[in-house]
Amino acid sequence: MAKTYAAFYLPQEEPVVPVANEKEAQSLASTITGAWNKAYNYVTNLDENDIRNMARNMNIQGKAYFTQKYAAGALSKIINGEPVTNKTMLDSLFNTYAPALNAGLAQTGFNSLVEMRNAVQTGNNINVPNFIQGFANGLTVIQDLCKEKPSKYGEEVPIDVITSLVYEYKREIAQKTIDKKINLSQYIGPLDPATITINANVKNENAELWNINDFNHKIVNHFMDQSPITFRVGKSIYENCIIDWYKPTITNIYSISFEMKINYDFYMNTNTQEKKDSGGLLLMNPNPTNQKLINKYSDEKYIGVMGGKN
Repeated sequence: MAKTYAAFYLPQEEPVVPVANEKEAQSLASTITGAWNKAYNYVTNLDENDIRNMARNMNIQGKAYFTQKYAAGALSKIINGEPVTNKTMLDSLFNTYAPALNAGLAQTGFNSLVEMRNAVQTGNNINVPNFIQGFANGLTVIQDLCKEKPSKYGEEVPIDVITSLVYEYKREIAQKTIDKKINLSQYIGPLDPATITINANVKNENAELWNINDFNHKIVNHFMDQSPITFRVGKSIYENCIIDWYKPTITNIYSISFEMKINYDFYMNTNTQEKKDSGGLLLMNPNPTNQKLINKYSDEKYIGVMGGKN
């Protein structure tokens, strides 16, 4: 099947930009500065203010403070040209700061985080100034992303290949003898929320497990909290969908396939469907009522005649 552009859009809250703990950040900066002065004495473009800002970003983006200290210790060994053989140091640096390391990957001269980790572990083939500068820049990139306001549809989670889309529509019809005095339409219920079954693949070109986990966690988090998402396939945009079922499969380290069922209110969509002038995008289910979202598109028990007196 030909490659089809598709994506999920996950709602985002207005970002709250965290503030560094200055005491902890200063301690991290002191560890890194001590190693840097000993090895380079500021002969590169990285100065004391750069290290202080890097330490603040490490503190903000890090988890527990002790993992930040281990990561700073790993950076000190890298600066001193020593291999980082301590697993806790390696994990604290690469697991905690994987997004920042990945964002500055090109500047460090490595093709992947796996290659970078191997070099750090052996202490070979590391351009230390480029490594530290790339890490500092990566931390800044991640921090700047935290300051951005969410877009209209939220965070985009691209889908590389759609292998199949199955649309299911159904309605309830009263199973009883029809009274000739009553209109047939009174025995036919409205369309239930439609279901789209998506089979798709997402690539993991750098073969890094944190990428796969990051994708899964984003989907599962919205699955668990029942928040509506937007699904785009081609030029059709399905707004306010509810995830009904999700099954991811890691076929190999380079790819994750998944099957997902999402529900959207097709009945309401038939009344409010509109085509935007910009790009000819077709909006599906743009403005469901609050009550429909509260009900999470739950099935209703249809008991027969729609309205009227018995």
